Amino acid sequence: RELLPVQLCPMFRLVAALNDTRHGGCGLSELDAMLDCPMLLPHPESSKIQFKDMPSMQQWVITSSYFFATCWVRELINSFIYAGAVVPSNGSTQSSAPKSTLSHEFNATDVRKKIVARLKALVELEEELRFTCSRCFVFAAPGLDILPAPKELLDDAIPDDVEPELALGPAENALSSNGNKEVNAAAKKQASKRAKQKEKSKHKRIKAEAKHKELLCSRTMAALRPLDPQVCVALGFGELSILSNEENLSQQLSQVKCIQVGGPVTTLLLSLLENTLSNLLADNRVASFKARIGKIQNNDSSLEEESDNPYKVERSTDNPTSIFELSLASCDSSSRKCFDMLDLYLRCGVFASLFEHLAAITELRCGANRQANAEEESDLLRIARVILSCVRTLIGSTQLTRSRTGKLFLSSILSQLAEGDRNDHSFSKPPCSEKIKKMLSNLFDLVQEVLVGADTVDMDFVMDGIFCLDAIYKCSCRIDNSVTTAVECDGIPKKLSDISRRFLSQHWPEDTKLNTKNVGKLLTQVLEHSISPISSDIKAAMRTETENLGCMKTLTFVVNDVLNELPFTEKCRGPVDSFPTCCYQTFGCYYSIILQYLQRELLYLFDSSLGKARDRNAAAKTIDCVAQLANLLQTLFNLTRNNEILAKKAFLLQELKWGSRFLEIFVAKVIPFFHIHFQHHQENILDVIKLVQRCVRQLYHIISHGKREKDANLAKEAPRAKKSLEMFIHKIKSLLKKNNCMSAMTAKILKLKGINGATMQDNRDITCDDNDGVEIEEVVDEEVDVEGDDFESDDGENSAEAEATGESENEYETDGE
Repeated sequence: RELLPVQLCPMFRLVAALNDTRHGGCGLSELDAMLDCPMLLPHPESSKIQFKDMPSMQQWVITSSYFFATCWVRELINSFIYAGAVVPSNGSTQSSAPKSTLSHEFNATDVRKKIVARLKALVELEEELRFTCSRCFVFAAPGLDILPAPKELLDDAIPDDVEPELALGPAENALSSNGNKEVNAAAKKQASKRAKQKEKSKHKRIKAEAKHKELLCSRTMAALRPLDPQVCVALGFGELSILSNEENLSQQLSQVKCIQVGGPVTTLLLSLLENTLSNLLADNRVASFKARIGKIQNNDSSLEEESDNPYKVERSTDNPTSIFELSLASCDSSSRKCFDMLDLYLRCGVFASLFEHLAAITELRCGANRQANAEEESDLLRIARVILSCVRTLIGSTQLTRSRTGKLFLSSILSQLAEGDRNDHSFSKPPCSEKIKKMLSNLFDLVQEVLVGADTVDMDFVMDGIFCLDAIYKCSCRIDNSVTTAVECDGIPKKLSDISRRFLSQHWPEDTKLNTKNVGKLLTQVLEHSISPISSDIKAAMRTETENLGCMKTLTFVVNDVLNELPFTEKCRGPVDSFPTCCYQTFGCYYSIILQYLQRELLYLFDSSLGKARDRNAAAKTIDCVAQLANLLQTLFNLTRNNEILAKKAFLLQELKWGSRFLEIFVAKVIPFFHIHFQHHQENILDVIKLVQRCVRQLYHIISHGKREKDANLAKEAPRAKKSLEMFIHKIKSLLKKNNCMSAMTAKILKLKGINGATMQDNRDITCDDNDGVEIEEVVDEEVDVEGDDFESDDGENSAEAEATGESENEYETDGE
């Protein structure tokens, strides 16, 4: 009873492999009747509510029946899927199909219909199996031990229908019947205590039972015979097609009143396709091969390609007759396995089916057939997310762009995925980069329409769409290894930036979790793709407005019109009217990303033609840009300086980290530029130094604050920040000394101040060791003060208080002692 069902699937798999024409057999015509064989299963009513009240043995029989029936159906589908896939859905015979398989004794069209019917049955069987295996505690899949039930489910508990008063012991009941009020009060108190314990025990039992059921279900489903990746070709079958192929798809979508998208079978196949593509194309597969490189170099025979099928099928490449065969002959075994699977998907129109589903979802969400039902909208988004994940995996794979063979497949895949062309599957000529980029642009427009064609409040769906669009853009960049060319191609970066900005400006439901993974990614996309390139022609760059250089315009907007408005909301909680995604919850995302892009913008400016200019007029434009960036940095620093609620350690850490990076670039790039143009732009350069000096003081305050609070993260970042701060002092001193402007610089003993800049009354509030005290007396840090400025009064703090260790205190000493 237990042994024969276990052996049934392996025996049939052996018989099917022996008869398969790919292994030298005579074909599956002798076995195709197995697809129609009925199965004897328990009555459907037995797997419903009354299942829990059945004896354990009866539960085991029902669960085992569903388990082995599911394995059997999966084995049938695995065995016949290739035979049904070798003929295209329109019925024409392909020359690449085995002749014996296409004989009059074997009707592949009927096989496809039977496979689809079995897939529908499989979905129902798996649903019944999930229900029964999670409630049958005595069942275990072959090869597994029975999972012991938690002790909470085995403990005897008071029945749920017993009243708290009846749950008392006999002594308490006797006392409660007495007329003594004190005794009755004690009995009621005890009864209340017992009722609370019972309720707590009940919740604990329910939680343990749910966890145990989930574990039982996952163990059983994982033990099933896995579906072969080739089963995904059923997506291209005419029986699962959304509409017929007789007419133009766009016309059918616009005219039909009811389009059925998805369904249990389609969802099952799409999920299988998603997992298959991830395993075939994911870049993390490279690591496993690198770990085995030593054995490969030693010609270890144990590293031959592994397969569940003992009769391995190899594509013959002895006499290549096409560009595809010539290219595939040079691939290694792992790449050849991947390309063979993609070739099968292409011949069966799997990727054209994805295009049809995306087009239908677009029509149902945005067109005349738009669905108003919230449940149907949710189902559409769930299907769309799986398809977008498949598209992202395909387009994001470097395996399809780093070789000639990969580009051959990418071109054919895009022909189906972006245009829905099932017929154009040929490798007769090399792919054209311009054609690939054009199809990528069409695919981008299709995904964009799915994403923004209708309003949505599903943040997960939005992020899947953004990730997919970003993968398309990066693939376009990889095609010809030129970001500039990709930027000019149909304005993809600008579209991506506008889409991301739209979702940042959208009001989201209160239960939506806004964090770095969504808001941070959207803001990064806005900044990354809103960059206006600085012309290599210095005259053209000079004529460009400052706000149109790089991403200066976007940075200015986010700092001045978004982040700077947060303190004006109630208790800095937000949200900001113009950007509802900016609130206290997401302030850290905005703050760290903007600080990061400020220093990147400064670096980009001095790597351009403006940063290398020798002309005094061009230098004025560059100095103006630096002044604007310094202003933005000072505005960001003032947010934590003037708002105590924003002066949290996490925000201060980002301020210290990226502020010191900004200062490093300023010292390395900007100050040498000032040396060249100081004589002609002395006043403007001194103004810029004043702005940066204010930020320097705030960094000193943060370092000292970290020392007082004994914050490990701030202390870890402090030495690098101290180095950049002291290098700033040295370089500024050298600049002024070289240009005979030493009177513009004064050295002071810095006072101890808090984050908000207020002088602390008692310096002894800080705990410091003996070495700290010595340095306070011996080392005097300098500030850059410019004459005529309002900072002549003592400001700042002793920077020695911010040193993390005694070793770092003497590493960078100043000259102003």
